[in-house]
Parts: sequence; C-alpha cells; structure tokens
Amino acid sequence: MNDRVLRWAAAVAFAGASIMPAVCAQEAPKNLPTLLIKGEVVSVDTNDPTAALLKVKDRYGFETPIYLMPETKIAQGDQTLTVANLTAGTMVEVEYNFDINTAKRHAVSVNVPQPKPTASQTASAEATATPGTTVAPAASPPSPAAMPTGEAGAPQPEASSTAPPQPTETTP
Repeated sequence: MNDRVLRWAAAVAFAGASIMPAVCAQEAPKNLPTLLIKGEVVSVDTNDPTAALLKVKDRYGFETPIYLMPETKIAQGDQTLTVANLTAGTMVEVEYNFDINTAKRHAVSVNVPQPKPTASQTASAEATATPGTTVAPAASPPSPAAMPTGEAGAPQPEASSTAPPQPTETTP
C-alpha cells in the first residue's frame, strides 16, 4: 500500500512539474487598457525626478492625478510640446494606463487640442480672404419660448390661414 502511495505521489509530482512551466510561460505580461480623460489642467508637479504629476479636472469637477513618464508624448497637432507647456487652465486630452498593482495612472500621450478661433477671428479671416464682400449671418430658428406648445409642452406647428375648415356637428 505504501508503495502505491509513493508511486501515485511521484506521478502527481512529475505531472505537476511538467505542466507548471507551460502554464507559467502562458502568463505573459498583459497589456493594460488605454483610457482617455478630457479636461482642464489644474496643476503640474515636477518635483519628482522620475515622473511629473499632472492633475486634470474633468467636466464633472473631479481631479485625476496622472503621472507623466519620460516616454509620454505631449503634442499639439503635429507640434511636440514639453511639460513646461502644460499650464493651469490648458485643455488637454490624456490617454493613460491604470496600474492596479500601484493604483497609479501613467500617461501614454497628452494631446493639447488646437484652439478654436473666436467669432471675431473668423470674421476677420473671412474679411481678409475675400475683400469687398460681406457675409450675411445665418438665420436663426425661432426660440422654443416663442413656439406654441400643446398639453405635453412639446412645440406644436403654428396654425396657418389656409387650413381647411373644421366640420361642425349638427343635431336633427
């Protein structure tokens, strides 16, 4: 009986030893999912020599700390920027990985969107592009407050004077 137990234990040990390297070889490091946050730069802390700490406030008002590693790409369009270009109030789009072992976010890339031209800039650009011509402003739709509403508060089409007459009931 002892001989059977020893043979069985040896067989299990041998089987485990031959399977274990194959299982360990399959557990390669997993790629972390890349997440995206859009918001406004609150602060940039460059006191840590290994990674700067960027705090981004999203549209809900939450501040998210993200570490800027040396390999993080910071750009505005085709132009490459540095950490010094990220000042408080700058709008950014940050792609980052979340490391569950350290509970830290590491930036992959930081994109500073191109500033949108203001109405005065677009008007001056159009005026310089085609001198002597004027551009009429687009007609705006009527405001919802000016539209008649039904019982549910939904806008109803206005009655026109060419509507067919409504039938009237006559009682005999």
